[in-house]
Amino acid sequence: MTTISLTYNERNELAKKTIDFLLSLGVFKVETYKSDTRNKTLKAIRDAKEKQNITVCDTFEDYLKAVSE
Repeated sequence: MTTISLTYNERNELAKKTIDFLLSLGVFKVETYKSDTRNKTLKAIRDAKEKQNITVCDTFEDYLKAVSE
């Protein structure tokens, strides 16, 4: 089975009608999920501002050590 991921503006009427048409054919399975990327980004910004859960590296070698642990 092949997976196709579609990203579209849910306010766009043509996009909605196209999706509705494809789903009406009955040959596609729908799996929905919400991305939590925004939440992770906001948490990272908040952590950086509050200086919590951050790693400071003085050199690139320090960085490589930090990411390999």
